[in-house]
Amino acid sequence: MDFKLLSACFGALFISCHASFGQITDNPKVDEQSAPYVKIKRVELTDNNTIIYLQFIEKRTPQPEFRQPRSLPLPDFRQGQIPEQGNQIWLDPETRLYKPGEIDKKFKLIKAENIPTATKKKVAEGDTVDFVAYFERLTPGIEEFDFYEGRSSGGYQSWNFYGIHIKNPLKKQVQKSGAPTAKGTSPATKPAGKPLAKAPVKPAPQPQKEKTATVSVIQGMVFNAKTKQPVAAQLSYVENGDTLQFKSSSGKYRIGLDAGEKYNFRVTARGYYGSSFTVTPGDSSGRASLEKDLYLTPLIVGETILLPNIYFETSKYTLLPESFPELNQLVEVMRDNPDIKIRVEGHTDNVGDFDKNLELSRQRAEAVKNYLTEKGIDTARIEAKGYGGTRPLAKGSEEERKKNRRVEIVITEM
Repeated sequence: MDFKLLSACFGALFISCHASFGQITDNPKVDEQSAPYVKIKRVELTDNNTIIYLQFIEKRTPQPEFRQPRSLPLPDFRQGQIPEQGNQIWLDPETRLYKPGEIDKKFKLIKAENIPTATKKKVAEGDTVDFVAYFERLTPGIEEFDFYEGRSSGGYQSWNFYGIHIKNPLKKQVQKSGAPTAKGTSPATKPAGKPLAKAPVKPAPQPQKEKTATVSVIQGMVFNAKTKQPVAAQLSYVENGDTLQFKSSSGKYRIGLDAGEKYNFRVTARGYYGSSFTVTPGDSSGRASLEKDLYLTPLIVGETILLPNIYFETSKYTLLPESFPELNQLVEVMRDNPDIKIRVEGHTDNVGDFDKNLELSRQRAEAVKNYLTEKGIDTARIEAKGYGGTRPLAKGSEEERKKNRRVEIVITEM
């Protein structure tokens, strides 16, 4: 055989084999993930599929000097009902890939290898499981995507990855040559006659509308309220009766939510006073992605911190139950920082009798102090003081004056 011809054949074979392997990204960068014990080893794009190679590592439980029988479940999620039998893993068949912020553009799971999707697989301490998930092919040009298994429930932790960066460039458009088409012979003209009746045309079937995805995404950054620098933080929220946590070492977070639910979030970080907020994705005017940056106040001497969710009966100092979550958060801060001492400050607006307002603000500060001491905080660590309407934050309308009716704490010692 001609050597040049043989070389050309081998070259064509090499090119075809290389093309069949598609675009490969080893150990892709992942911005955030819900479970640290699962990682993405590789993403491969072929003509028809997005193939994701993953690895699950079941951590070992430290052995105490005298091993006690375990009567409680292991702290890991996805655990079995009987701890001695080990944990269980599987991949939800509804797992899909999304382009961040465009949840209607999804790519479905086709199949999985070495991990079940209809049943569960037991794993023992220290086990490593390598498995592969095949999805529909990502559209060329999508070089960042989310791997979303679902919302955690029933004590099981879903495996969600946010911001997976891969190589997936747009395909180059091949320009068609503008060569003129060959002239054909003009058809012979038929003699005029009675026009033929047109056959009835059936209307084209309308494509079935795909159900709108009910998943929404909330994302943003957690910052130091003073320096505006990112803060490593933890976000906790309840979904379907389960308390879920999302930890971020960089301050960046991205969490998938049910668009039809209401969520109460709590944000905490070591050395900071936490924050709470409520979000209902369905009220976001149809947006698939909600942006919310969060700012935490550092715990430093002299810092004044507003307790935003403290409520009393009108013109009284009786705490309402809606105040308890905020006060319980303050209790935890005091327990986690045993050297902190605080001053609870009560404030009212300047409408009404000055002396009565002053007394009411003092009584409300005392009510907060009493709640803390009833929860076990040493009374010597808490001072209570009322300022009435002498330190207003706002003037003007009734809506503005509401800001003056508040409870604050000041860190006096650490």
